[in-house]
Amino acid sequence: MDTSWPHLPIRRKPTLQLDADDTPMGMNMNVVLTGKETVVLEDRPIPEIGPNDVLVKVMSTGICGTDLTYYLKGGVGSRVIHKPLVLGHESSGIVYKCGKNVTDVLPGDRVAMEPALPCRTCRFCRAGQFNYCARDKYFATPPTDGSLCQWYALPSVNAVKIPNNLSWEEAGCIQPLAIAVQIARRAGSLTHKSVAVFGCGPLGLLCMAVAKACGASKVIAFDIDQGRIDFAKKYAATDGFVSPRRPQNLETTIMEWNDKVSHDMLVELGVDGGLDVVLECSGAEPALQLGISLLRPGGTFVAAGMGAPMTSFPTLEMAAKELDIRGSLRYTTGCFEDGIDLLERGLVNLKPLISKTYPLSKTEDAFKARKVAQGTSEIKIVIMNQE
Repeated sequence: MDTSWPHLPIRRKPTLQLDADDTPMGMNMNVVLTGKETVVLEDRPIPEIGPNDVLVKVMSTGICGTDLTYYLKGGVGSRVIHKPLVLGHESSGIVYKCGKNVTDVLPGDRVAMEPALPCRTCRFCRAGQFNYCARDKYFATPPTDGSLCQWYALPSVNAVKIPNNLSWEEAGCIQPLAIAVQIARRAGSLTHKSVAVFGCGPLGLLCMAVAKACGASKVIAFDIDQGRIDFAKKYAATDGFVSPRRPQNLETTIMEWNDKVSHDMLVELGVDGGLDVVLECSGAEPALQLGISLLRPGGTFVAAGMGAPMTSFPTLEMAAKELDIRGSLRYTTGCFEDGIDLLERGLVNLKPLISKTYPLSKTEDAFKARKVAQGTSEIKIVIMNQE
């Protein structure tokens, strides 16, 4: 049975019409996940807005690993799709209409769309830590529909202004940049520090760019793919290593083997005593273990990659080195603004990360291409929502 795009209407480009309340009338195509590796394109009503909301004409949306996991597996961890879900959470667009209480943005403003929808009243939200909110909702996380559509309504506080000279392709990559900013914040000062980043996917590469912008003296890329290491060194890394595969029949313990590997790497880097900071963006257990071995006493390890729920962790080495172990989840207050500021000042460049763009009508092709590209040097796919 052919399940591809069963709801796709005849493509038309009508003149935009307005109802009596200045709400646009016309198509609002949504990319809807209905099951594993099954998406359909549905024309849904253009959403209404409340007094504190804005209606955004969505221009671009980046496809990330979470979107791909939903597409391939029908869920992420315990978040299983039980009913159709609109995908997408890395979006930008143009404010079309504002609610009566909105004063921070105006119609015509170009904005990035923050996907977190916290309650803003709990103790964590009031402290600016809305990534901890127990009542948090998030674009494209059940039951909340995402922004891989043509029109989207959201609170005005979630619409962050972007400069006019930023292309829509780049604007579709701002959300992962905000997450990289949060990871860097969790690591503390990176000025004159040696920083290792495990994982050369979009998030890892953006962490390298942010670390470089923050004044890191060395930015060392780690990945299992040589092509991605080569790309990272051209993009933001000063050095790079293909993470070695452990022999199946080790004659020593895992940590002894890691210590030998890390020693040889540190000698090659000319670093005495270990690295200052490790940003783990792959979620792979071997990367976590090697990262601990690479750190100097008193170093900082930030776990940002979402891997297996339980892993084997070198607690003895952590204690003996007095390491500072931190997690990092999504982003917090000001991360979008800080990321956009880095773009405006030319300290981070998103253009090299964009491998290909697809029109919204070809989103299924984009997901298929992203599936095939896993583990390759292809980095980021962006959907153009109005095409």
